[in-house]
Amino acid sequence: MADFEIPEPKEIPVIPRVQPGVMSHSAPFVAKPNFQEPLGFPGELVDNWEEVAVKKLGELTGKYRSLQVYLDSCVKCGACTDKCHYYLGTSDPKNMPVARQDLLRQVYRRYYTIAGQYFPKLVGAVDMSKEVLDDWYSYFHQCSQCRRCSVFCPYGIDTAEISMAAREIMDISAVSIPYGQNTEQRRHWEHWWK
Repeated sequence: MADFEIPEPKEIPVIPRVQPGVMSHSAPFVAKPNFQEPLGFPGELVDNWEEVAVKKLGELTGKYRSLQVYLDSCVKCGACTDKCHYYLGTSDPKNMPVARQDLLRQVYRRYYTIAGQYFPKLVGAVDMSKEVLDDWYSYFHQCSQCRRCSVFCPYGIDTAEISMAAREIMDISAVSIPYGQNTEQRRHWEHWWK
């Protein structure tokens, strides 16, 4: 038998100190264009990607009422913070579920709320930009969508749905692998995985 001591269970979870930007360099690997092209992926941003991304966000909030409710109802209480294994492992504040969803919420507020259109700084709204897109690419792909944060959210916000929406917006802007493709579209590039 192994000789070790069993640690005493703690009443209060140990939450790491916040370390801003510690994971900002971490992002999924981007394949070279000569690998993406045969798969039907453009490999670079579409010409008017800002408009395309903002329009897709509007389509998604119109199609999925729950997404709009989730974006509007978070009070940033932080109940999800110590439940996220990515935040606990990295201590990057943008890996907190509430902060990760705020990356999308800031753009949503800018274009789809009256307060964001007239008083963007007052409500924390930001314009869609390359920096925002880079943050999305880095942090929305660090979420495993396990939904543990949703279980503990007092408002029932499904952070995974917000991450899925952000990934779908990135797909249409040609930033990442098409996340929401249908079966017919997948068949075109499925043979490359074999």
